[in-house]
Amino acid sequence: MNRRTIHLSAMVVALVLAMIAPTAAAPPTDDPVAAAGYGARWLAARTDPQGFLVGPGDQPSPGQTAQAALALAAAGVERPTFERMVDWLEANIESYVAGSGPDSPGALGTAMMIAVAAGRDPGDFGGVDLPARLAATFGDHEPGLYGAADPTFDGVFRQGLAVLGLVAAGEPVPSAALDWLEDQQCSAGPPTAVGGWTSYRATPTDPCPAPDPDLFSGPDTNSTALAVQALVAAGRSAASAGPFLQGAAGPDGGYPFIPGGEVDPNSTALVIQALAALGADRSAATRSLLSWQLGCDAEPGDIGAFASPFSDGAADQFATIQAVWGAAGRAFPLQAVSFGAAPTPCVEPDPTTDTTASGPSTTTDGVRDSAPATPLVVTPAFAG
Repeated sequence: MNRRTIHLSAMVVALVLAMIAPTAAAPPTDDPVAAAGYGARWLAARTDPQGFLVGPGDQPSPGQTAQAALALAAAGVERPTFERMVDWLEANIESYVAGSGPDSPGALGTAMMIAVAAGRDPGDFGGVDLPARLAATFGDHEPGLYGAADPTFDGVFRQGLAVLGLVAAGEPVPSAALDWLEDQQCSAGPPTAVGGWTSYRATPTDPCPAPDPDLFSGPDTNSTALAVQALVAAGRSAASAGPFLQGAAGPDGGYPFIPGGEVDPNSTALVIQALAALGADRSAATRSLLSWQLGCDAEPGDIGAFASPFSDGAADQFATIQAVWGAAGRAFPLQAVSFGAAPTPCVEPDPTTDTTASGPSTTTDGVRDSAPATPLVVTPAFAG
């Protein structure tokens, strides 16, 4: 995936010298499905009429646009904006999957999930045969691993996204790719490490160290969450990750990047998806996630967005994208996508209106009258 725009890597977390708790204000809802709709509505309002989200440097961000497209699909709202995002991604597919470097397996896998969610052909997405491009990267760095780039900070994550894309597209997943993921799991080490995944282990037979949030070492929740989703989607068991994830939870049920660290909404959302894949209880994690959502006392244009430890209580675009994934409670790849009207936060429902019917978004071409306040846009190195 775009190396500058997807998950909270250890390098970025290491730059954060102070963490804050979620905003103390009451969230707008305790219903995760509604919360996902509110977050998706906020993202749609921030989408340029051409179909892209602006990232760091005030430039169009293919990575955040792709992730936001998955968020809208997971929430099942804002169809006109979703279609516009997919159109823009097709027109800019080369800059997304390659940029200025080698092809990104994570971006190729994500693009396949988006194409399928949009009812388009992954074999001809913007003129690119996505499965073939992904296959061409197989083993470039080492046997069983997709991609030629150094996997130190993203190996498991990008492999997970690549596998999820192939499953979404109905393509066969090489056994060697799944074996590589399974071999990366921590099978030896202290009990707090066993069952989790680090971003990459050059020597998988070595025991894993205990998670250390101060040194940002040991297995992490983000890599584990993607590995779990990929293995389950491909038909392999990932049940052995359950105890690791259970032990990684923070006091409020949410999840940090490294167990023992500060809870953040991005990590919590990814783990919720993994728990959904495992069929495990995710109620506590969901309550923690929703506590980051800006409520009815926020600026009107920010209601429904999610804050993060990096945003000082303000709306955070990147946190909102992944928080919608978690609030929707759906593991990747999305099995079926249907769209309905986006809910409006902090408005009493009209008992005479059927809000469950499917149909186009209530927005006018995805652009709203009330523009949101400018949120903090962080620059996490979401690997893959």
